[in-house]
Amino acid sequence: MWLPEDLRGKGYGRQLLDLAEEEGRNRGAEHAFLDTFSVQAPEFYKKFGYQEFGELEDFPPGHTRHFMEKDL
Repeated sequence: MWLPEDLRGKGYGRQLLDLAEEEGRNRGAEHAFLDTFSVQAPEFYKKFGYQEFGELEDFPPGHTRHFMEKDL
């Protein structure tokens, strides 16, 4: 999921995340998993209950890849 700068902070990211989680629950999913990069939005996902369970440092060089999960 990615939003251009001019759409950020208006609730669209939250709406998209809610829709994805709802679709997962409707299909019987009990957990949601995602990965994001330090230059992107790990804090965004943490605000909505995602917890980090792993990371790859310096991937890509100078950044960290974060792996996150949430119980649905």
